[in-house]
Amino acid sequence: MKKQKETKPMTPLRAFFDKLIFSFYVIALVCAICFSSFVWFQKTYFVNYWVNGQSMWPTLNKDTKTADGIPFDDSTDCKSMNGAYDVDFIIGDTHQNILDGLKRFDIVVCKYSESDSFEKIKRIIALPGETFYIDAVGEDKEGNGTLHILNNETGEFEVVAQPVEQWIIEHGKYPYEYAQPFTLKENEYFVMGDNRAHSSDSRLNGPVTKDNIEAKAIAIVAKCRIIVPVGGSTYTPTDIDYDWPRFL
Repeated sequence: MKKQKETKPMTPLRAFFDKLIFSFYVIALVCAICFSSFVWFQKTYFVNYWVNGQSMWPTLNKDTKTADGIPFDDSTDCKSMNGAYDVDFIIGDTHQNILDGLKRFDIVVCKYSESDSFEKIKRIIALPGETFYIDAVGEDKEGNGTLHILNNETGEFEVVAQPVEQWIIEHGKYPYEYAQPFTLKENEYFVMGDNRAHSSDSRLNGPVTKDNIEAKAIAIVAKCRIIVPVGGSTYTPTDIDYDWPRFL
C-alpha cells in the first residue's frame, strides 16, 4: 500500500503572506474596475472642448497668445490669424439634470441649429419664457447695454446686473429687435458672448433652443495649442497642458 505524502502545516508567516497577496489582487481588481468606470463615466457625461475664438474674452482665453507670444484682446480677431496660438481647454457637463436646470449666466456649449458644423461657447442671458430687453448702444440710440427682465409677479421690468465689465458691455451692439420687450418661447434661451464687441450670438442668430445646448461649461482644465492652416478652416488642437481646474 502506497504511503500518502504528509502535508506540512502552514506557518503563521506563510498564512500572512498568502492573505497579503490575495488582498493585493482584490485591491488591484477593485481599482481597475473603479478606474474603468471613471473613464466610462467621464467620457459619457463630461466632454472636453477647446475654445477657438475670443467671443468669451476675458472669461475664456484671457491669456491666449499667438505663436509669437503676442496676446490678443478684445481688439484682435484671432480667427483671422494664421499659424498657431494657445487657447483654453474646458470641460463640459452633459448630465440631463444639469441641462434641465440651467440658470441665468451659466456658460454653455451650444449650436444655433442642427446644421451647425461647430459648437459655440456662450453665456445664458435670458431663460425660456422670459420677457426681456437690452438698452441699445450706438447707431444714435441712447443706452448702455443694460439688461431688463420682466418680473411676472409685479409686472415691472427689473435691471439685472451682468457678470461682465461695464465697459465691455457698452462696446457691444444690440439690435433694435431686442431693445424693446422680447418674449422667448418655452424652449428658447438668449445667449451672448462676454466679449460683446466681437461675438456672433443670439443678437444676430436668434435664440438657442434647449435641444441645441450640448453641455454646461464647468471648468478650465488645460491650455492647448491650435494650429491654423493658412487659408484653411480646419483647426487642430495639440500640446495639451493640464493644470488644476479653474471652475467657471
